[in-house]
Amino acid sequence: MQLALLLQLVTTCAIVIGSLCAILAYFRDQKSHAQSLNAQVFLNLTQRHASLIEFRRLEADLRLNDHWKGDLETALAIREYFDLLAHEHALVDLGILHKSVWNIWQPEIKRIVNTQLVSQVWHSRTRHLHRASPDFTRYIDTILAHQRGAFANGHTGGTVKIAQYATQTSTL
Repeated sequence: MQLALLLQLVTTCAIVIGSLCAILAYFRDQKSHAQSLNAQVFLNLTQRHASLIEFRRLEADLRLNDHWKGDLETALAIREYFDLLAHEHALVDLGILHKSVWNIWQPEIKRIVNTQLVSQVWHSRTRHLHRASPDFTRYIDTILAHQRGAFANGHTGGTVKIAQYATQTSTL
């Protein structure tokens, strides 16, 4: 009888240990799968960003700090950039893209969105096109609001020169 009890104990321990190993393997596989998925999404989105040829030309020509002249080509290039950001933002909201991956792009997104040209096109032509995505619109508006200085148009006052009047002393 003791042998049967010992065999039952060994069998029960083997089942418990086997189950624990299966559970650990499952969680390890899930983590590995999530990391692989994030890496693939990151690479695909990076490729999509690199394929924004007209936007890259604007950036290479250092035109992102220019005032927008109302041309549609520039507006289209910037809209494509915002469309890509909206897709990335939606992937984060759905949990498909992990926030740690999304955070890799944040400094660059903030730098680009707060340039004169991009922020003007956002307010003039693109913002209303994203009204179906209020979370995304709020995200961009928050970036713009946090980066703004004292002026409503986003100007920080860094290049404003204040005229100083020299006091003249008259001699009699």
